[in-house]
Amino acid sequence: MSGVIKDFALAWRLLTVIPLPFVREDIERAAGRSVGYYPLVGLGLGLLLVGAYWLLHFLLPTNLTAALLLTLWAGLTGLLHLDGLMDSCDGLLPPRSPARRLEIMKDSRVGAFGVVGAILLLLLKYNTLLALPAPSTIPALIVIPSLARSAMTWQMARYPLARREGLSVFFGQGLGRAQLLLAGLVAAATAWLALGWLVGSVLLLLTWLGATLLARFALARLGGLTGDIYGATCEVIEVVLLMALLVI
Repeated sequence: MSGVIKDFALAWRLLTVIPLPFVREDIERAAGRSVGYYPLVGLGLGLLLVGAYWLLHFLLPTNLTAALLLTLWAGLTGLLHLDGLMDSCDGLLPPRSPARRLEIMKDSRVGAFGVVGAILLLLLKYNTLLALPAPSTIPALIVIPSLARSAMTWQMARYPLARREGLSVFFGQGLGRAQLLLAGLVAAATAWLALGWLVGSVLLLLTWLGATLLARFALARLGGLTGDIYGATCEVIEVVLLMALLVI
């Protein structure tokens, strides 16, 4: 049980800015063991967003509620995934060689492709949150962060890395079928319990399809995946699932 708590805490510290002061880090444990808990971290974030939504929806107009909810959604992650999205847009979209793409993505500066990509994604996310009917918003906030992070787990377990240094390598150590199975079970249970079998299954299928297509696009451009690709995947999947739930 101590190991489970430490693995979850490592995933929580990576994917959120919320501290866990009572759980000590264990640098001896393989970091890949924590990857299976990514959807559980997403579920925790979703429950926090639901609490914020209840309060904001009671006090403020709908458009301001959506804007503040989006701000909190990004802020709780420390803008980690948005940063990955911007780096991925800068590296993957312009015509460059694979080596040059990796250099661009490693650069801390943001280019025009990254800025435009982030603006468009945030516009889509804000307007979808604004358009969702109130009864659908709460299950969406519970399910979608969890499913989007399960997509990251799938990519990390399934596809090769583009380079052999950095956090992606560190969090790949100890990652195996057990972590992938755990992530899948948490994501599926969350989707089915919150949305029902049919709608939950549709969103699960879209999550897998989106993660696979994005991974194959990155493979074609880079020859492998990076941490930025994982972050971009999380952001894109969240928007896709929000729009799909709105259509449904």
